[in-house]
Amino acid sequence: MNTLDVKNLRKSFDKREIVKGISFDVEKGQLLALLGPSGCGKTTTMRMIAGLEMPDDGEIWIEGALATHGRKATISQKQRHIGMVFQDLALWPHMTVYENIEFGLKALGFIKAERKKKIEAVLDKVNMQKYAGEYPGKLSGGQQQLIAIARAIVTEPKLLLMDEPLSNIDIKLREDIRQEIRRIQQETQITTVYITHDQEDAFLLANKVAVMNAGILEQTGSPEEIYSSPASLFVAGFVGESNVIQVKIVDKNKILTPWGELVCNTKGHERGNAFLFFRPQYAEVDKSGRYNGIIINRYFTGEGYKYRISTSGGEIKLQVQEIYETGQSIRFSIKRMELLFR
Repeated sequence: MNTLDVKNLRKSFDKREIVKGISFDVEKGQLLALLGPSGCGKTTTMRMIAGLEMPDDGEIWIEGALATHGRKATISQKQRHIGMVFQDLALWPHMTVYENIEFGLKALGFIKAERKKKIEAVLDKVNMQKYAGEYPGKLSGGQQQLIAIARAIVTEPKLLLMDEPLSNIDIKLREDIRQEIRRIQQETQITTVYITHDQEDAFLLANKVAVMNAGILEQTGSPEEIYSSPASLFVAGFVGESNVIQVKIVDKNKILTPWGELVCNTKGHERGNAFLFFRPQYAEVDKSGRYNGIIINRYFTGEGYKYRISTSGGEIKLQVQEIYETGQSIRFSIKRMELLFR
């Protein structure tokens, strides 16, 4: 069963369409990362799901119930039972950690004994039991993040929405908090939509990734699918490093490249223009390789060496373990390649 279904959602501001008819679903217990650059419509989409913004068109279904139909909310924002973690966390500085978490439970009418039991359980879940009496200003950024999550999940929401929650966390702490978010989500099995511009967040946290660009969904799939088989030039360029070379399809499964004719899956096309795509690590230096080039520069990545290579087809990037010198001529082969058409 899907916890969330978004169907043909649209939203404009000042006659400019920000969200352009997107559709996606999130299965119960799944974490979907909505990944894309700033200004692509991610946060607007999240606010429409939460009921904080009304779409111009489309539908939002939560656990099989129609929550929004066009400009009409059929289920109010409060009745959607959605937990939210904002980018700025929005913790109340004049309230203790305990009181911050208690606030939502009070609003829902839980009695004092029930509130205490739930707060103790959620503080245990995020390993923050000893900070119950502290004020947010006394906590580190990472600790504040965990309290914001605890406040969002203490009411056991149907759906959790997280808007760029790690954007204000320093890089060193980011990995620890990311692992905590993953652990908490997997243990609670709360269906989650995680908004981010950071592909590392998306890939390490999500079961499914939806890549958004300029108001449309470019591709939805597993992190492995998004990385290995991008559906568009945008996804190939936005997610990881890539090599993209313009080619011509001359026959079924045959393309003309600057290096000559190659056999490649043309996905049913027999004529036309396309783009040859491969990741830097999909190529290897090989004395018997069919392509040749000259090394322009080299730098160490910590997991090998990345090279810029000048070839008859233009510059490409290779990533290998071996050390080669700038100016050295090499031959290489490409282990995996795909065609992109847009």
